[in-house]
Amino acid sequence: MQYRIRNGDQLIGTVTNTKHFHWAGLTPNVTLHLSVASFNGFRESPRTSLTVKTRGIQVKVPVSLTAGATVSLVYLEYALGLVPIGTEPKGMFGGGNRQTLPAKVVSSVNGMSTIEITNSFNLMKDNLTMRKIADGSYAVFDGYKALYLR
Repeated sequence: MQYRIRNGDQLIGTVTNTKHFHWAGLTPNVTLHLSVASFNGFRESPRTSLTVKTRGIQVKVPVSLTAGATVSLVYLEYALGLVPIGTEPKGMFGGGNRQTLPAKVVSSVNGMSTIEITNSFNLMKDNLTMRKIADGSYAVFDGYKALYLR
């Protein structure tokens, strides 16, 4: 048996003799209108549909925050070699491509909170862990990119 998978009316994949499908390259916080129909070589069955939304990028921060609370994260890009990543002087939050990102605390367990960015931001890896820096704020660095929670 063959199954055809669509997002809206766009065919995104076909699988044969399996009920598993992997879709690489999804982006954060995107609503998908998925449907699946079986195909027997002659005709397609009625589609079974479902609407889902991908989650946003998440970061962990070693502090207890209230689950459900909204916070803002600051994203910055630093020129390589200008300042060693993680050693910025107190108050030095320069850098380019500055963005203030809306986020929500999705959980807080044993002094570790998980924060999810609630827009389509996708410039850093998922599930990074922040650490407390010299000025008392929290930060995570990914090469020349940084996210801050003040």
